[in-house]
Amino acid sequence: MEHVNKLKKAIKRMSEADAKSMLFLTLMNEQSKDDMVQFLLQQNEEQDVSTIETVHIVFGHSPGGSLKAAFRNSNYVKTEEIIVMPGNFSVGPLKDLHLCEGIEARFQWLQERYFIEDDGLAIFEREVKEAVEKIKSIPPQQDIIIWTCQNAHEQIGLRLVLAMLEKKPNDIYVLDTFQLFHELHIFPQLAEDNYPRSSGEVSVENVLHIYEQYQGRPLKKSVQQALSKEGLKMLMDDYCIHTWEYNELWSHHNENVDDDWIIACAKRLHEDQEEAPYLMAARLIGEVLGHMEQYREAEWIEYRLRQLIQQGVFSYRGELKGMLHYQVKLADAYLLD
Repeated sequence: MEHVNKLKKAIKRMSEADAKSMLFLTLMNEQSKDDMVQFLLQQNEEQDVSTIETVHIVFGHSPGGSLKAAFRNSNYVKTEEIIVMPGNFSVGPLKDLHLCEGIEARFQWLQERYFIEDDGLAIFEREVKEAVEKIKSIPPQQDIIIWTCQNAHEQIGLRLVLAMLEKKPNDIYVLDTFQLFHELHIFPQLAEDNYPRSSGEVSVENVLHIYEQYQGRPLKKSVQQALSKEGLKMLMDDYCIHTWEYNELWSHHNENVDDDWIIACAKRLHEDQEEAPYLMAARLIGEVLGHMEQYREAEWIEYRLRQLIQQGVFSYRGELKGMLHYQVKLADAYLLD
C-alpha cells in the first residue's frame, strides 16, 4: 500500500510536460511499465537544489522526455535539472516572448489557426510561462547546456534563451545534436543525410551517448553576445514564419512559404494512387512532414492545407474539423501542370 501511495504522490506532482513526455516514450516502446514505475518513484523524492550542477534547456516535449529517460537510472538525476520549452518556434510570433503578454499573444495567434482539442494550447501556454520563469531564475553557480539542432525551431530557441540569459554570469554550453550525431559516427550510413532534423528524432540511448561523449567548452562571450543580439531582435520583430537554410535563419511575413511543397507532395501521392481520386488529409500531412527539409508541426501543415482549400487549390469531402475527418483532392489544373 505504501508503494501505491508513493506512486500516487509522484503522479500528482508531475507537470503536464513530464506526463506527456512519459506517455510519448511509453507509446514509442522506449519505456517499459517497470521502468515507468521506477522513474515515478524517483520523482517522488524531492530534488535537492543545492546538488544541481547543470541545467539543461531543451526545446520540445520529445527531446525533453528522451533526456529525462536517459538520465533516469544514473546519478544525473541528482545533479542535472531539465527545463523543457514546448512548441515549435519556427511558426508563430516571437515578439516579447520573454514576457507574459508576449506568450499570451503568441498562443492567441496559434489559437486562431490550429484545431487542437481540449485545453492543449492553454497547457502549452502555461508550460512556456513556467519554463521562461525557470530560465530567468537559474542560480549563477550552475552550468547551463542548451540543446539545439539544425532547424529553425531549435536555432530560434537557442537565440531566445541566450537573450534571456544575457546578463547572467553562468558558463553556457551549446550542444548541437546534429553536429555531434555525425561527429561521433553513430550511424556512418547517415553521414550525408539530413538526419537528425531535430533533437527529438534522436533515441534515448543515443541522447545519453551524445551527452557523455560531449566535451564542449563554454560559449565564447563574443559568440554568446552575437547570438543574444539576434535573439533580442527576434523579441522585437513581428515576423511569424522562420526557415533554416544555408545555416542561417530566414524570416518571412507571408504564411504561404510551405504551400508549394504541400502541393508537390499531393501531386506525387495522386500519381501513386490513380484509382483513388481523394487523399486522406492525415496521409498527405504525414507525407509533407516526412519529406520536407523544414521542421514543422502537423497542426501548421493542416492549417495551410485548409487555407489552400479556401483558395480552390484543393477540393475536399468530409468535415474540416481535424485532419482525420476529411479527404482532399488537388485541382485538375495542378495535376496537369
